[in-house]
Amino acid sequence: MILRTSTDIGNLVRDRRKGRGWTQADLAKRLGVSRLWIVQLEQGKDTAQVGLVLRALNELDVPVQVDLQSAASMRSGTSYREIPFVDIDNIIREATGPIKR
Repeated sequence: MILRTSTDIGNLVRDRRKGRGWTQADLAKRLGVSRLWIVQLEQGKDTAQVGLVLRALNELDVPVQVDLQSAASMRSGTSYREIPFVDIDNIIREATGPIKR
């Protein structure tokens, strides 16, 4: 799924929350925010704090992956399917692991 707008993120959060059978109040309690904040997030309010949005996605088991190659290729007209998958989590793990001598 490609998320391009805050509305896309809000729709994703709402769908995942409902899929788990949680109310907006349930998710708000888990995140330590008000129900109003959840309502605004689900409505796509574009001033939501990024850190809280990421916490919400994490609570809903939605991994966030940034694919910079694909974004650049989509602008240049290259098909998304032509771009190799890059696992940024693996790159970070390798970069922050113990130094091998």
